[in-house]
Amino acid sequence: MEVATQLKIKKVALLGNPNSGKTSLFNHLTGLNQKVGNYPGVTVDKKSGTTTLEDGSKVKVMDLPGLYSLYPKSEDEKVVVDILSDRRHEDYPDLIIAISDASNLKRNLLLFSQVHDLGIPVIMALNMLDVAGRRGITVDTEKLGKELGVPVFPINGRTASGISAIKKFLQ
Repeated sequence: MEVATQLKIKKVALLGNPNSGKTSLFNHLTGLNQKVGNYPGVTVDKKSGTTTLEDGSKVKVMDLPGLYSLYPKSEDEKVVVDILSDRRHEDYPDLIIAISDASNLKRNLLLFSQVHDLGIPVIMALNMLDVAGRRGITVDTEKLGKELGVPVFPINGRTASGISAIKKFLQ
């Protein structure tokens, strides 16, 4: 699970279902203010920014359009698949941060499993744990990480809780 220490991360792709919190995480990581919304199609093309880590290094962060699987049904979903299926693509990531909605984890795990199968290093940012809690859902992030074989970072896209742990991991 020591993904970051095994490679030099220069490009990170944020990937997840629509409305999972990708753009909120993007804004917290980059300091930019991209539009967020609670409806499909807000992010229809990739957006890029840079995050500066504690050691001063910089990492390119790409906010990819939301999708439910790697079988594209629209042009914005095809953008994601084109990037992830071509190692020579200029935006092919060194690491994927799969953002998952804890209140609807089962649906989000389909995309995660497809991404994990690509062989690109991946970690999970588990968002909306507060919403899940209000619905009586609890998630053991440590156990989930062991089951998936990847680090799982609990975050809150609205408050930026957990973002510093992801940035530290990227160093």
